Amino acid sequence: MDDVIKRSLDADVEKIIVTASSIEDTKKAIELTEQYSNTLWATAGVHPHNAKDVEEQIEVKLKQLLTHQKIVAIGEIGLDYCRNFSEPNEQKKIFKIQLDIAAENSLPVFLHQRDSHQDFVAILKDYQSHLIGGVAHCFTEGSKELKDFLDLGLYIGVTGWLCDPRRNQNLIDAMQYIPIDRLLIETDAPYLMPKALEKELKTRRNEPCFLPHVAQAVAEYKKIDIGEVVLKTSQNTKRLFFKLQQ
Repeated sequence: MDDVIKRSLDADVEKIIVTASSIEDTKKAIELTEQYSNTLWATAGVHPHNAKDVEEQIEVKLKQLLTHQKIVAIGEIGLDYCRNFSEPNEQKKIFKIQLDIAAENSLPVFLHQRDSHQDFVAILKDYQSHLIGGVAHCFTEGSKELKDFLDLGLYIGVTGWLCDPRRNQNLIDAMQYIPIDRLLIETDAPYLMPKALEKELKTRRNEPCFLPHVAQAVAEYKKIDIGEVVLKTSQNTKRLFFKLQQ
């Protein structure tokens, strides 16, 4: 982990959010933030894949974790009907519970959606006036889905998916419609290694230090200077995840 942090800092990636997918993940993420307190922050939440494993009193357990000063958002939460590791009704129940907690605690949400757009948007519309903000993490879809997310007031998270010529066309087409003041860049490490780097380094293990490659791709497809991408997305990140500045 020391090497991962060093490579990130060498690449001028100075603040990293560790994304949790379960209560146990959240506890481990908090431990990491305590070990690397100048660099790491964390989210707290249950991924839709893990909805079936949620025990009773999730509200109590999650709220206890939120008392830690390094928790900046509720996440990764949402719906995923692609693999259905948890039944859709289980996913929706846990999603709503966590949205309630986010609203009650005035924290932004870090959102996951796959093959569940209609239900996802319908639920978020019910909560829109109660949430302080959120990001559609790892956005990969087209302009129709983008408009729905922007209408919900969400930020749009773009990853190394943009660097994959086998499947990035929808995202490329949507890039021109993402306002720069609603754009975030992310790695989704250890997943979604930028393809050119995967071939060059002969590894599929992504790291935060590769974030500049996502910034470069965004600059290319939005036809703006990479310096503007870095400046604006940094400002957006600090605005949404306001506890990064505390």
